[in-house]
Amino acid sequence: MSTTLQKKPNVIVIIADQWSTKMADGSGDEGKLNTPGIDRLAEEGIRYEQSYSSYPLCCPARASLFTGLMPHNHGLIDNEEIIEHVTGEFPTTENFLAQTETMGEVFEKAGYDTGFFGKEHAAGYGWKGIEDFGSMTCSRGGYLAEGSVFDPIFTKDALDFIKRDRDNPFYMTLSFINPHDICKTLGGPVGGKNISDAIFFCRDDDEKYLRGQDRKPLPDNFTDRFISGMIKHEDYMYKELEELDENYWQQFISTYGLLIENTDWFIELVLETLKAQGLEEDTIVLFTADHGEMMGSHRLIAKTVFYEESVKTPMIIRYPSAVNPGKVDDNNIVSTIDIMPTLLDLCGLEVPKQIDGSSFKASMTDNAMTHEETFCESYFARMFRFKQYKYVESHVYGEDYQILIDLEKDPNETKNVFNQPGYEQVSDYASTRMKEWLKQEGIGLEFNAKNLKSKSLETAE
Repeated sequence: MSTTLQKKPNVIVIIADQWSTKMADGSGDEGKLNTPGIDRLAEEGIRYEQSYSSYPLCCPARASLFTGLMPHNHGLIDNEEIIEHVTGEFPTTENFLAQTETMGEVFEKAGYDTGFFGKEHAAGYGWKGIEDFGSMTCSRGGYLAEGSVFDPIFTKDALDFIKRDRDNPFYMTLSFINPHDICKTLGGPVGGKNISDAIFFCRDDDEKYLRGQDRKPLPDNFTDRFISGMIKHEDYMYKELEELDENYWQQFISTYGLLIENTDWFIELVLETLKAQGLEEDTIVLFTADHGEMMGSHRLIAKTVFYEESVKTPMIIRYPSAVNPGKVDDNNIVSTIDIMPTLLDLCGLEVPKQIDGSSFKASMTDNAMTHEETFCESYFARMFRFKQYKYVESHVYGEDYQILIDLEKDPNETKNVFNQPGYEQVSDYASTRMKEWLKQEGIGLEFNAKNLKSKSLETAE
């Protein structure tokens, strides 16, 4: 092994699925869940309070993480199984996806040992450049109890990988299914159910949460109706929600909390293993999620929308050799697409020039302001996040919407202040900036897998 390669740090990327920062963000604040794993990671590293998903849905966000590209550029504009269902073709670089160098490929070429353990669900982008897949590969949503069953296997494989004797540094992804078990199943004999329907836990106030605590409360904005244009209100996920009583919602939220706490325990095992192996100082550990979970806010569930509960993600990085412990960054607005360039930058590796994301390394090492804004996408809307504002343009059932939310004055996101008195100037700025970005990227407000055109057909023409 060369002297140059010897100096390179190990890299561990830990991904949770559908993790709400409203429930647990590493702050250890009162009212949050008991998460000693990510709390420790934050205490020993840096925590970003303004981190957002490039597209709050599994596959598009995960593909962005491993490519540094926005979904409209990497091509995975919906979940891989939906694209296959609609087009009849599983998405690959041969038909719909971009030919681009992935994070795994960059690390592999740099001489790193590479491993991927857990849920990929990114049409193969996460597996490129990977040598070790552990006991099993997994690339699907994960429903009802799959995370609870498979995440222990993924974790054991990851721990074994860390403990292995090696000459090279390593790059490893540990990707959990949970807390995605809370997501509604799509069909079959248990269609519409989730893990809270399958276990006896917190069904009423007499059944306590963990540690004898009361069941988890409803969110503050539970009774606040959603803003028009923020959701596709006729979506199948929302049709049954009005019939659910508050008792069921508390059962749902409490079970979701249980899934998060169980997942955090696996993260703690990783940190303890690094310590036992003497690898803490020379290993970068990054924890994030593909997206959040609405968990009853505005009486909504799941993701795909631009409310904070859905689109905000945890972003915690520990690297003792370069980052002072206990830092909190609440200024930089970072995104999924920025993870790849940041990790490569920290390792002194060249960042591919064609990617959309950019490194926020300087915000860790020099307290620099590196990211003043970010854009996010969904299948029916676009979001522009800047200063204390969130601006959304959407197309919902034939209607176009412009939504401006002042997160500083309205953290529960209850009012659209677009062009309201006092907000005329910021409204004009936001709509102009969105127009510029959409033109620059050559996209509109919607994605539809039906409109995907296979490269093979284009070549034939």
